[in-house]
Amino acid sequence: MASFGRNKAKAGSKPATVRSEPGIAMLGATGSGKSTFLGALQIALLKQHREWRIWCRDPASRRALVEMNTALTSEGRFPLTTMGIDIFDWILSGKLERSAHRGRSGRSFEENVELALKLTDPTGELSRPDQAGLQPREQLVDHVAKSRGILYMFDPIREFNRGDAYDKTYSLLMDLIAAVAEDPDFDGRLPHHVAVCVTKFDDPRVFKTADSLGMLVWDEHDPLGFPRVHDSDARDLMHSLCKVSRNGTGEVVPQLLEQYFHPDRISYFVTSAVGFMLNKRTRVFDVQDTENVYRIESGESLVRGPVNPINVVEPILWLVRQMALNS
Repeated sequence: MASFGRNKAKAGSKPATVRSEPGIAMLGATGSGKSTFLGALQIALLKQHREWRIWCRDPASRRALVEMNTALTSEGRFPLTTMGIDIFDWILSGKLERSAHRGRSGRSFEENVELALKLTDPTGELSRPDQAGLQPREQLVDHVAKSRGILYMFDPIREFNRGDAYDKTYSLLMDLIAAVAEDPDFDGRLPHHVAVCVTKFDDPRVFKTADSLGMLVWDEHDPLGFPRVHDSDARDLMHSLCKVSRNGTGEVVPQLLEQYFHPDRISYFVTSAVGFMLNKRTRVFDVQDTENVYRIESGESLVRGPVNPINVVEPILWLVRQMALNS
């Protein structure tokens, strides 16, 4: 796997950069919001983490970044569903806090870094058990095995309607284990850092479940009045949402992930790429009208109002920090 090296900047010199490719793969069923999440990343950076910037060197990745972002923010459309395996070479640059060397206990410093992110976005259909052994599935397994971080997108609405998260995840994990088992550092668990994103927080069914469990927290300084689910409650919310899985197997998905990855390398987030709908009169959050999506007669889903992503940047930055700390 790629190293995660860094060079400390000298006074007056060019800021330190990280030019390795840690690789972040995205996993999730079709419709779980992988492409939408990527499309919302730029607007999330602007609204929440202005010290971080995303850009691209190669034309194909640059075009994809612009098209996905424009579809959401200017056209009110969701990005097209991934049909194969899309690989985006994006650059995330900003500041990363580092601990001082030994002998300088308790001190830390900020370092300017430039992180090359190889984001792999496969169609969710490649996770189906019947795809095992086929060339596209083997390509997906190879990409994920070589990545150091995984964004795992869990769609609670699909789980309620179709209940296939367990089957797809288990099948893919078996292939991943086989792919890395010969690695001399293999200890029985996959080595990746995993950010589990419980998507579609703005959907009333997800929002009301979080509310009924007393998991909503409010930031009085948020001008839009958006609630959040604290990361420490995100796993429990996922577990509760899984209880209404169509076939009853969704409830063990968190345990499945923690059995095959190191539990201390997994973190859970409750996200919405488009954010909540804003009240058209007050321009703030309305607890009675949360969903920022509507569907037209053709069945296509469109964005209702302004895009205000919730917990889109945070899983990415968590993965970046974890990979840096464990390099």
